[in-house]
Amino acid sequence: MESINVKPNVTRWFAVNLAEGATEELPPAEGRMVVHCRTGALWITHDGDPRDVILDENESYLVDRRDRMMVHALRGSGLEIEVGAG
Repeated sequence: MESINVKPNVTRWFAVNLAEGATEELPPAEGRMVVHCRTGALWITHDGDPRDVILDENESYLVDRRDRMMVHALRGSGLEIEVGAG
């Protein structure tokens, strides 16, 4: 019988609350990663990337780089991080 190597298609959600002015480093994820700003406002930046991503309430960002990513709460923020199979 032939062996089948199947990777499960699982999506995980993580909730994070950041106080205004707080900064967190988000580690790179295996597969697809989306940052959802549920409340407040976020500033997202990657090392070596001149772009700045600003998210307001109910906006999302599909992470498109594997470099170090920093998330800063411009206003107290509740965010969700969605990590799924690539």
